[in-house]
Amino acid sequence: MRFNLGIRAQLTAGIVLTTLAGIGLIGLLSIKIVENSAVYWKIGEAGKVIKTIRSVLEKPSSAGYSREALRFAGVVFHGAGVADYRLTAPSGGVLLKEGSLPQDPGEEVPYPDLSVRRIGAGWFQGPGRLLLVSSAFDGTGSIEFTVSLADIRADMARVRKFLLFYALLDSAIIIIFGVYFLSRSIIGPLKKLEVAATRIAGGKLGERADVAVDNEVGSLASSFNVMAERLEEEIKSLERVNLELVNAQEELLRSSTLAAVGRLAAGIAHEIGNPLGAVHGYLDILSKGLQDKGDEQEIIERASKEVSRIDLIVREFLEIARPSKRPSEPVDANRILEDTVSTVGLHRDFTGVETKLELAEGLPKVAIDEGKLRQVFMNLLINAAQSMADNNAVKTVLISTSVEKRAGGPRLRRRKDDPPVNGRHSVDREFVVIRFTDNGSGVAERDAAKIFDPFFTTKDVGKGSGLGLFISQSIIKTYGGGISIESGEGIGSTFTVILPSGR
Repeated sequence: MRFNLGIRAQLTAGIVLTTLAGIGLIGLLSIKIVENSAVYWKIGEAGKVIKTIRSVLEKPSSAGYSREALRFAGVVFHGAGVADYRLTAPSGGVLLKEGSLPQDPGEEVPYPDLSVRRIGAGWFQGPGRLLLVSSAFDGTGSIEFTVSLADIRADMARVRKFLLFYALLDSAIIIIFGVYFLSRSIIGPLKKLEVAATRIAGGKLGERADVAVDNEVGSLASSFNVMAERLEEEIKSLERVNLELVNAQEELLRSSTLAAVGRLAAGIAHEIGNPLGAVHGYLDILSKGLQDKGDEQEIIERASKEVSRIDLIVREFLEIARPSKRPSEPVDANRILEDTVSTVGLHRDFTGVETKLELAEGLPKVAIDEGKLRQVFMNLLINAAQSMADNNAVKTVLISTSVEKRAGGPRLRRRKDDPPVNGRHSVDREFVVIRFTDNGSGVAERDAAKIFDPFFTTKDVGKGSGLGLFISQSIIKTYGGGISIESGEGIGSTFTVILPSGR
């Protein structure tokens, strides 16, 4: 399990560990120094005992050391608190002995004129249990005895307790003051920086970090406040620019709307102007009176047809935004094309235009309203004828039909989160494709991208409202198809109409 410690906890833990380690090392060294001092003091006392023994047994008689001298030596040993000792003559005989000396070699302690070994000692084991002291006696003889270190061990136990208490007290003082100054100089200012940054991120751009410390954190806070001021200025500047852009966009939208309304009004006026002028002429004739009732009836019928034409134009304009989908029925596109070509041939714009038909045999029928499809074909043919108006060469429109497989058929019944089948959501479907190719002036690339936009036209003023292609595309899309253009300036155009096959 991982614990995410904050900077306060991490620095506090570092202070605690460093303090305890330092005081612990100092305490351990102090204890070892005191232990060694006490041991050397013990060794010094043992040296005094040896000197006393030597003085007592300094001048033996011809018969050897006297009993009184040896008895006094034993008293000296007991008086010094020695329980285990052995006095050996130069001849190798044991003069005096009590207890048993340890066989453990122990740790050698360097000391002048004496051989001293410390038994049971170690770095973490205290001063040891006892000292084994030995010295030469009367040439080749020896004095050997042990010195107990029990009193030193007891004193060291008390010293260790005192040092432990001192270490804990000193650590507590260092930790308390360390954490206090750490919080005041680092943690507190950093918290203020964090709070200020959070509020600025929340949108309070006027927020600043109130940090009054004279260190690196204070410098960081000053830099942070400078950055926040610049950020506030930049954001306010961006807001002003954004407001200006929004106002400019609204103004542009209003201008575009007014321009669209103007073009719509011009289109309506252009479309309605001719039949309205004819009605006005018929009414003028009727106002003068006619002798022949048959002529009068004919003029009334013609005026009625022009009024019906005006009504039809108004209805078509009402369907621009969203063409109504009339009930569809299987329609033979080839037949509609032939009829439309026959009808449009009488139009004044088709004077001198040659129409070529390349119709595929056995073309499947398409599901669409026949009148709507005829309207689309009429618009495309008239558009092709008008694009060739200034063409001095042979004016030709090639119309071809075919059947093609294309992606974009009906969507499968699937849930929104289901993965696509074979990498796509739609299946290939059979489409009827009708192409209208002319050798007119063509359309520039920049204009081809918006040729189907409402009210867009490349024709001269009064020759088009820019609605024919838009209405045609809307009709075809309503019945699941599409219209596209391939063109280039000066090389003619090809309009392609696709409609789902009815089979």
